[in-house]
Amino acid sequence: MTNDKKAILVFGATGRQGGSVAKALLKAGWPVRALVLDATGTESLKLRNAGVELVQGSFEDRHVIHSAMRDAHGVFSVLPANLTAEDEVRYGIAIADIADETGIEHFVYSSGASAGDVLTGVPRFDAKPRIEAHVRKLPVTTTIIRPMIFMEMLVRPGFGLDQGRLISLIRPDQSIHLTAVEDIGKFAAAVLADKARFGGKTMKIAGDRVTGSELETAFTEAAGRPITYERFPDDVLAANMDLAHMAKSLEDGPLAEKVDLDAMREINPELLSLRSWLMSSGRRALEEALGTTGRR
Repeated sequence: MTNDKKAILVFGATGRQGGSVAKALLKAGWPVRALVLDATGTESLKLRNAGVELVQGSFEDRHVIHSAMRDAHGVFSVLPANLTAEDEVRYGIAIADIADETGIEHFVYSSGASAGDVLTGVPRFDAKPRIEAHVRKLPVTTTIIRPMIFMEMLVRPGFGLDQGRLISLIRPDQSIHLTAVEDIGKFAAAVLADKARFGGKTMKIAGDRVTGSELETAFTEAAGRPITYERFPDDVLAANMDLAHMAKSLEDGPLAEKVDLDAMREINPELLSLRSWLMSSGRRALEEALGTTGRR
């Protein structure tokens, strides 16, 4: 049951993932509090206007975070992608420790779908598993979510859509799990509303599973013109450690693990498939990637 008297403290609320969580929690009737670096910034003011209580501070401000958690029911913790591996681990562990110290009833940590039980030896890939391992040792009730690859990644500049092609990490006959960022917020809201059901669990989150060929079909339909699909060339993957790691994980690692989409839909009945996302909330990003924004 939602606790009407206690807030949920959301980290990263001015970003995409934390922002989707704040929005979903507000819609579900939770009071929402957000740690923001600049309370006068454009995104912060949007949060305030939506009804979010702002707390200005940084990840270094342990006393501010402690105060922000003191009377909260739950915490949603997600960390920026631009942190060093060392800072990500340090901040992730500190946030979880403070949640434990302040008596938070339900702690939700957003990890990564490529996180696995076996460390790779590469700091940037092992940061999230190290945080997960620490969180599991704490007595605070915790749910760890591992969102699969964001649909938003497919419509970023540089993936070839403006040239009539989509370049990604899988072969045409290989499949990939995808999730819309807005669905992460809906899952987080569902998790925080039911500690008894989700406490102690680690969950991969996805909204669709498609092959490279199906990506080609879906993007062609959404774009209204032919979009061809191809995998990144081997030499490109070999030159980029991050892409190579993800491609390998999609072959036989954590990213290749199946997600029960029916179970996902039971938790989030509004679950977005790739096609539905491309034609709705992802439409603007698609048009920008295609170079057709504003054309009619």
